[in-house]
Amino acid sequence: MTTPDVSVVVRSMARPTLARALASIAAQDGVSIEAIVVAAAGASHPPPPAHAGVHPVRFVASAARLPRAAAANAGLDAARGRYVTWLDDDDEWLPGHIRGLLDVAEANPDAGVVHSLADVRVTGEPPRTFGQPVALSELHARNLVHQSSALIDRDLVVAGCRCDESLPMHEDWDWFLQCAQRARFHFVRQRSFIWYADIGDSGAGGGRNLDNERVDAGAAALRRKWAVPRERLAASLAPLLARASAACYAHAWADAAAAIREALALDRNNPDALALASRVHFAQGDAERAQSSAALASLVRPDDAALVYNLALICRARGDAAKVRDLAARLRRLASIDPHAAALAAQLEESR
Repeated sequence: MTTPDVSVVVRSMARPTLARALASIAAQDGVSIEAIVVAAAGASHPPPPAHAGVHPVRFVASAARLPRAAAANAGLDAARGRYVTWLDDDDEWLPGHIRGLLDVAEANPDAGVVHSLADVRVTGEPPRTFGQPVALSELHARNLVHQSSALIDRDLVVAGCRCDESLPMHEDWDWFLQCAQRARFHFVRQRSFIWYADIGDSGAGGGRNLDNERVDAGAAALRRKWAVPRERLAASLAPLLARASAACYAHAWADAAAAIREALALDRNNPDALALASRVHFAQGDAERAQSSAALASLVRPDDAALVYNLALICRARGDAAKVRDLAARLRRLASIDPHAAALAAQLEESR
């Protein structure tokens, strides 16, 4: 039997929206997909159609209702594709979603996870995006990737990456932390997955499907699980970042660059290392690379006003007044969560 390009695990509670989810799988052209519908609802789940367009559908029945992590693992056990991904029965993909991710995965074979943006929909709220480039240090702090916007090399499943059924929630966050121990992540600015965050009852979505107490309790459990590797990474990074910072202060740019390379080898996309790299590039006369590093740092840690300000200073030095205005506005929006943001925005506006 031919191996499909992608196995998509559909955890289904037999909602009416399952038809929409399967239709969005049917709309994926130029790629071979097997859809694995897992009866998370239990024995009452009716058999799904045999195909979603040209793509075969396999049904994983269950005599009992399955928690999210258990349903995910049942789907992983059934998956045969070169890559795996997810689509819950209340969400949908736009045409081209899988082909776009697969093109990037095939062009970046050293990346075990290729991920993109989620278009978040909550009733009564304007659409917003979720997703960003990943640094492992930041992933330890919060989840940065939606499962349905990611394509994962099935070798990671074979290597033992599974959803932890002991966690009360955030099994997706834990899954990506497992993947990050073994593989590189590659971010693509593709917005082709629609997440209806207020449908369902996970408590980790948005609107009526958001239970902050459950979210916080689940996050605490996950952070306890990952405390040792998180602290080990922080302990390894600290002396490298301190060395790079001291070298920058002394204008020892080659020494700073060497320490930054070591830090980024440990933690790809580390925003503190990228911010220091932008300073090195700027000092060495490469303003374009300085802006690129600073911009990536502010994407990886988007709520850090100092990183946004650093980027704005580089843009101002390059004469990009429009970009500086945009960044000043971004700082003003950050003022509600970062007490330094308003002051930094004022400094930018005063110095124009």
